[in-house]
Amino acid sequence: MTQQNPSAPTSADDQADRVAELHAQCRADYEQAAANRTAAAGGARDQLALARAHAAEAVAAR
Repeated sequence: MTQQNPSAPTSADDQADRVAELHAQCRADYEQAAANRTAAAGGARDQLALARAHAAEAVAAR
């Protein structure tokens, strides 16, 4: 016996709306992930610059 999904779209229009909704969610997730990668890369550059500054200070203090 086949189980029916009660929340499954019943018409082609409902299916197209659901696909459009899923595509919108995927785009939003992708954009958020890209923003997170950009922020993480910026933080890594800041940490590297700070580490280099500290190293330069340590060398200058010798």
